[in-house]
Amino acid sequence: MTSSGKRLLRNWICHPLNDVEKINSRLAVVEELMSHSEIMLLLAQSLRKLPDLERLLGRAKSSIQSSALLSLPLIGSKILKQRVKVFGLLVKGLRIGMELLMLLQKEGIMASSLSKVVYLPILSGSDGLDKFLSQFEAAVDSDFPDYQNHDVKDSESETLVILMDLLMEKATQWSQVIHAINCIDVLRSFAVTAISSCGAMCKPMILPHSKSTNLCEEAIGPIIKMKGLWHPYTLGENGGLPVPNDIHLGGYGNNFAPCTLLLTGPNMGGKSTLLRATCLVVILAQLGCYVPCEICVLSLVDTIFTRLGATDRIMTGESTFLIECTETASVLQNATQNSLVLLDELGRGTSTFDGYAIAYAVLRHLIEKVNCRLLFATHYHLLTKEFGTHPRVTMQHMATYLKPKSEMSSRVEQELVFLYRLASGACSESYGMQVALMAGIPRPVVEAASNAGHVMKNKVRESFKSSEQRVMFSTLHEEWLKALLTIAKSGESNFDNDAFDTLFCMWYELKTSYRSVN
Repeated sequence: MTSSGKRLLRNWICHPLNDVEKINSRLAVVEELMSHSEIMLLLAQSLRKLPDLERLLGRAKSSIQSSALLSLPLIGSKILKQRVKVFGLLVKGLRIGMELLMLLQKEGIMASSLSKVVYLPILSGSDGLDKFLSQFEAAVDSDFPDYQNHDVKDSESETLVILMDLLMEKATQWSQVIHAINCIDVLRSFAVTAISSCGAMCKPMILPHSKSTNLCEEAIGPIIKMKGLWHPYTLGENGGLPVPNDIHLGGYGNNFAPCTLLLTGPNMGGKSTLLRATCLVVILAQLGCYVPCEICVLSLVDTIFTRLGATDRIMTGESTFLIECTETASVLQNATQNSLVLLDELGRGTSTFDGYAIAYAVLRHLIEKVNCRLLFATHYHLLTKEFGTHPRVTMQHMATYLKPKSEMSSRVEQELVFLYRLASGACSESYGMQVALMAGIPRPVVEAASNAGHVMKNKVRESFKSSEQRVMFSTLHEEWLKALLTIAKSGESNFDNDAFDTLFCMWYELKTSYRSVN
């Protein structure tokens, strides 16, 4: 990819499209380029020859505006020599770019797809830029034949001024041509990535923003549905392929699923990678690129909010927990139903009790008040008990298994094998002792930690047992019953969306209980 193409791609990433038609137009260009291998090869050859036209055009504009260009004695021969080189490179580079665009027009790619992505002035014909540019090519060849090393004379400075003035009369059209070339460069790179990928790549199906405003309606809503999701960075050095996973959040009708994924599993089990892969797919899809999936259905995401990793800012005096809370506050204040929120181990930067309480409150607010697409990874297993039967939450974990090293090996000594595959339900434990051994903590220390853990569990056995039974009747159920009593007392006057939401959750609980009994 050229330097101009890289700058354009960075701009696209910072400002992803929220227009389904434009995204599909980019995808159509990528798809069409993928089907023309010869055109792809010619594009690559042409783009390798191109100078940085965007910078050259900017330097040419600044030269025109500079009064120092009037005569050689004022600016010096070295500066004038540089400006001749800029002029020559710009003219020759524009010729390469023009030929590239006219080739695409000739092959019909421009007319069918690319014209919807970029606007281009008239290239050929009596009024086209092709004829206009030919005059400057002739001038460069005659007046500055060796423009890259031309020793400019005082008499030639006026010629250069006139030529650059005439060329810049169509500066707007040249900018449009350069932008089109940059777009082609980026879209060609998308096509190359899709073709050369070691894993499955697919064209995403993009749906418009959800129009639903009633949180009680499960018939309409934003959706993320990915089959065979994988992260490109997980390709191992030994050539092994990553493990694909399926994600389904939101939707409508028979395609409905809960909008929240409560994800558990041990450290190094792949939780953060799954979150990052989901985020990457959304970004690539809204750029107009093929995505690392077998199937991808996505309704537009207005904003992606992430709370990943742990870091502090020593110079500003901000602790890890303060940064965590600041980023979470931004999520709570700005997330909408059409947002994608990724939260990884929220609350780990403070005490266990406070961290759990914050994680619980944030999770519940996002589920019941915002109802956005949410991936929430946590080690707080009590959250799985509280939200185990919530109608808007699906629980999954990263699968593992313990492999005995010998017949006499204890549980701590067993080898933890990561499967990196999503499995239904909550993870039974965090396997902290096995991970500690893998990290190199001495075995006596790990065994002492395991014994201490057993002692702590014995001390709080009754509380621990009751917490394990919270899934049968959690604090959420208590609050729903209280809300139901309040609704019954207040009558129809206060029957708002929150009341509807409570009744929906209660109805779901009763339906689930009835099914389990029968």
